[in-house]
Amino acid sequence: MTEAELKKVYQMRDRVARAITTDGKFRAAAITNTNAAKEAQRRHQLDPVASLLMARGLAAASLLSSFLKGEERIVVEAMGNGVIKKVFAEALQVGEVRGYVESNSKPDMPNEALGIGLFRVTKILYGKFEPVQGMVDLQRGNITTDLAYYLTQSEQIPSAVRLDVDVSDDNVIHASAGLIVQALPGATEAEIMHVQNSIIELGPISELARSGYKADDILRQAIPSEIEVLNNTPVDYFCRCSMDKFKSILATLGINEIQSMKDSDQNELVCQYCNNHYYLTEEDFTSIITQLKAQQN
Repeated sequence: MTEAELKKVYQMRDRVARAITTDGKFRAAAITNTNAAKEAQRRHQLDPVASLLMARGLAAASLLSSFLKGEERIVVEAMGNGVIKKVFAEALQVGEVRGYVESNSKPDMPNEALGIGLFRVTKILYGKFEPVQGMVDLQRGNITTDLAYYLTQSEQIPSAVRLDVDVSDDNVIHASAGLIVQALPGATEAEIMHVQNSIIELGPISELARSGYKADDILRQAIPSEIEVLNNTPVDYFCRCSMDKFKSILATLGINEIQSMKDSDQNELVCQYCNNHYYLTEEDFTSIITQLKAQQN
């Protein structure tokens, strides 16, 4: 690959940018995540509605994680009684994101796909022995409204949220982007309304992303006051699964379960998060069983 080609690849990467207004009254994050959305669609073979909800979920998780530190993680889950049972997205502040969709059949309308259910956000933070969770009822089942409601109700932070995806009827994702703007202590009602109106007038931010706007460009377009961009992090659809991790999990099942898998030729392992497939060999089964027997002695 030439230097020019490498530069183009670098420029086309998904990014999440975090900023604060110079007057300290608002903080915000914006993301362009078209590549991650396309990768999730490809890996999980998602239909148009599932692709749209997955793209929004990935954007939501990445946006929230941008306010964290290092290896801290965010999990966003929308769970309902509709044809789509769950939209799951997990993101790390360092720029990794992954997710999946559980569904019974192909839905026709995104706002009806999840039905009635819950929206949950889980934070895995430094210095916390237990994950920090917040949960609200699904409002519209479109991820966007649900996230805004969660932030306002559960975290008590007035927030404006945009999660826009341009996906065609023939299931091609052209662009995906997201934006969160939150009022900080000191922001007046008038100032909050001014920012909200600015975001409404902005129109679909997926169109901005499709026309070449970067995450920090979207922030400057959305916020009607001067901002300081604090970071601009590359984002990739990435899963840390591996054969060794699967083997470690299998070793917790016990000898009888492993032997039963071996006898029935159940040697295929599939990662729920990225749909990678791993295949156990005869030697793998023997090694795990030998290890478990040694632990018993």
